Amino acid sequence: MKKNKRTIEQEIKKDKIILLITMITIVVLLSLLIVSKNYRDFGSIKLRTNEKSIFSISDLTIDELKYGSTESEVRKEFGTPEKEKKVSKDKYSYKELYYDGLKLTLKENYDDYMITGVEITSNKYNVSRNIKVSNNILKTMKKFKIENKEGSYMYGNYSLKSLDSDEINENIYFGLRDSSKVLYVNKDAKTSDLQSNIAKLLIYYNHGKVTKIIWTYDFE
Repeated sequence: MKKNKRTIEQEIKKDKIILLITMITIVVLLSLLIVSKNYRDFGSIKLRTNEKSIFSISDLTIDELKYGSTESEVRKEFGTPEKEKKVSKDKYSYKELYYDGLKLTLKENYDDYMITGVEITSNKYNVSRNIKVSNNILKTMKKFKIENKEGSYMYGNYSLKSLDSDEINENIYFGLRDSSKVLYVNKDAKTSDLQSNIAKLLIYYNHGKVTKIIWTYDFE
């Protein structure tokens, strides 16, 4: 028995609907796969060991400047800040200079000020090892030494808790990662009862991309 024209049209329409639903399902599944990849916890992903150098004070750079650069050098490099303010901490005076996607902290140094801290949220600026906002976090971690393929600590002679210990007098260094940030630390060995300086590089990431970079070198 032959099917009438209306029945054939209905079946064609039904097939088109099924095909459309199938295509939508495939697109949704692919989207979920991409999102799942972007939301991976790079704090637990397995790494490959390397012989790169550990984080140190020499990594505290911002474009052509570095830790200790003077205020005049800062203004020559970046121009007049959009905003600036003075703050006090531990009997020291600090200046905070704000530019587009960049905050610089300068500490008084005799009759001048010098860079002791940087906070970057724009990819217009570079720090050492050619690291910038929007970089791939996995590639960024590989720019520093990796001793451990798995675990929170990529390398180091002490843990994060050691920074609160008064019994450790030697140099402390490590690289630590979790699901949202990577922290590199290099604390100077104590030479007296005075506080020792500590260099830190903090790299935040989201969806596998660097979103913010902070480095400091100052008292604990």
